Amino acid sequence: MKYWLITTEYPPFYGGGISTYCYHTARMLAAQQHQVTVFIPDDAVQDYTISHAEGIRLVRFNTHRTGVGNFLGHTPALSYEFAIMLRDLIRKEGKPDYIESQEYLALPYYLLQFKLLGYPEFTDVPVVLTLHSPAFLYLLYNREGVYEFPNYWTGEMEKSCIVSADLVIAPSRYMIDEIKKYTRLAWNTGRLAVIRNPFVVPDAPTYKKITPNRIVFFGKLSPQKGVFEMFAYFRDMWDKGFKHPLTVIGGTEKVYYPEMKTMGQLIQDKYKPYFEKGLVALKGKIHPAEKENHLADAHVILIPSMNDNLPYAAIEAMSLGKVVLASRQGGHSEIIEDGKQGFIFDHTIPGDFENKLNQVLALSDEELAQIGQAARARIQQLLCYETIYTEKIKALQNIPTARRSIFPFTTDILGGTMADAALQPGLLTVIIPFYNLGAYVRETVDSVLQSSYPHKEILIINDGSTEAQSLQVLKELETLPDVQVVHKKNEGLAESRNHGARLARGQFLAFLDADDKVHPDYYSKAIGVLQQYDNVFFVGAWVRYFGRKNSIWPTWNPEPPYFLIHNSVNSSALVYKTAAFLQAGFNDKLVDYGIEDYESVVNLLKNGFRGVVLPECLFYYRIRHNSMYRNITRHKILYSYSYIAQKHAVLYNLFAPDIFNLVNANGPSFAFDNPSLPVKVTSKIRYPHAVFNKLKKVVKRNMKLKKLLLRLNNKFRFRQV
Repeated sequence: MKYWLITTEYPPFYGGGISTYCYHTARMLAAQQHQVTVFIPDDAVQDYTISHAEGIRLVRFNTHRTGVGNFLGHTPALSYEFAIMLRDLIRKEGKPDYIESQEYLALPYYLLQFKLLGYPEFTDVPVVLTLHSPAFLYLLYNREGVYEFPNYWTGEMEKSCIVSADLVIAPSRYMIDEIKKYTRLAWNTGRLAVIRNPFVVPDAPTYKKITPNRIVFFGKLSPQKGVFEMFAYFRDMWDKGFKHPLTVIGGTEKVYYPEMKTMGQLIQDKYKPYFEKGLVALKGKIHPAEKENHLADAHVILIPSMNDNLPYAAIEAMSLGKVVLASRQGGHSEIIEDGKQGFIFDHTIPGDFENKLNQVLALSDEELAQIGQAARARIQQLLCYETIYTEKIKALQNIPTARRSIFPFTTDILGGTMADAALQPGLLTVIIPFYNLGAYVRETVDSVLQSSYPHKEILIINDGSTEAQSLQVLKELETLPDVQVVHKKNEGLAESRNHGARLARGQFLAFLDADDKVHPDYYSKAIGVLQQYDNVFFVGAWVRYFGRKNSIWPTWNPEPPYFLIHNSVNSSALVYKTAAFLQAGFNDKLVDYGIEDYESVVNLLKNGFRGVVLPECLFYYRIRHNSMYRNITRHKILYSYSYIAQKHAVLYNLFAPDIFNLVNANGPSFAFDNPSLPVKVTSKIRYPHAVFNKLKKVVKRNMKLKKLLLRLNNKFRFRQV
């Protein structure tokens, strides 16, 4: 079996939970003679390198191979680079039998998107997702800005990975319940398995006499790990006369954003009197090889997490024969029977921590040794390679093999049902709205004619053009095969699109503005997706700007709530199932100002017609000095957005808390267009000024001066967008 494992962490670079899991998983599979390849980002290499260690192949690659970091934030750029690295190796040596990835930082997001959207390198390769600690939960418990970009978008990508993977492995049921509690994800139980993390219990540790009452916290200082609660418990105990100190072993550099201090600084400041009394000692982060030496004489090791999956801190402590006092709030509580292989307390029960700690401290040396031995035996029984391998292989063999016909969206909206329409199967109708763009439309038409999709017709909707050159170009174009020019009175872009849609004969429909272009493969790839999925009704692509601007706009699957505050697709050039557009996609000209195509997609979503994006540049958007894009203003946007929200109030109300938090965290939605990048929000109150107010009154009363200032405003484009 060829098994590929992709990860951001692997020894010797890291010693945390993900790194430890990947190390043991790779060794476990290699021990069964499987061909294991581990992919690791490493910007120290030029392109990529291949090496071998302990029977495992290591592929280290540079994370700037494709340059997507120029327009994508760190998380999606890293995901994209992983996908392309895997694609390149597949093209060179063939497909693996399985690909496994962490869910943290949405590492397999683009790999899964490529697979779902029919890219041949990844079809028929099962993708396994192992849960560790998703950022959307980690940030929540650590009180970081979960709605701030790019944090929010990282969480949305992680959720997409969870619903898209062919198999999700959760090391604990606790983590599954936590994800269900804080998301709206629809879990497919047929694609879910609970399999604990593999681990090898070390040889019996060198005996070191227990130091009575030596209490050790083992783990990273973070709110998620229950640090605040633990110190609060100890403060109350110390104030009541408890004399035993607390030793903290683990990283202290985690930033606690509400206070803008590291956790080490925060704890030292808040509990300064107890540090001065010698009741707290921060040992900091230690090398993995030093764990046994630092833990061997501990009386008890604390794992007080508020939210945790199956932390290796608990596993490693138990494997050393130590008595662990752990919280109920984590997967570690699923491997410890209270009072047998360790002790469990519950944060929700007042006084439970203190009672359980005193119970442990009162144990005799013989009782401590007995529980420690039971803890080692428990880890050996539950997490040994033989046990975990058997469970994992069984889960892999049960992965459904049929190609999906339902695309896995992260948010549930009542599915749409298309009305019957007398349309020609397989035919694509391309609608090109046209008004005095004779200088560009030939390129547009040529790009459609050069499309690899063979069965198509082009309808150019002339919206009352008056320019002689443009009318001459139209005469020439209508002589081409499969090109028809339809003349109508001038009614604007929205009605031109609607008029063309009513005339469409094809099962599939696409719009293309008369100065834009498409890649030869756009329509073929889009229609392939529409044909595969019953619940996908339109398809978009990444956008490459050209003309007066040269950059890339990475578009995203239009999922609420984000799509309700900002357009995330190339809505002027989507490819539709025509019947869906005829039912819910007509442009509303009252939206106005070039945003009517965005409102059209909102209406499609409201009616249950979902869409996806092909993650590559297949659409080319021309930027002209006098285009709608150049002339949009803040007031135009505010009007259009207000109109859309009121028209679709029922849909917006479903996601109102999320919309509120997104706008509150990132500012007005028209001010950003890439959620994977950070947004700087600033505001300044303009206080009344007597001189300025008098000047405004003068301008309002003087019509000539008022017109002059407005003309200057338009000339120099003081748009305040």
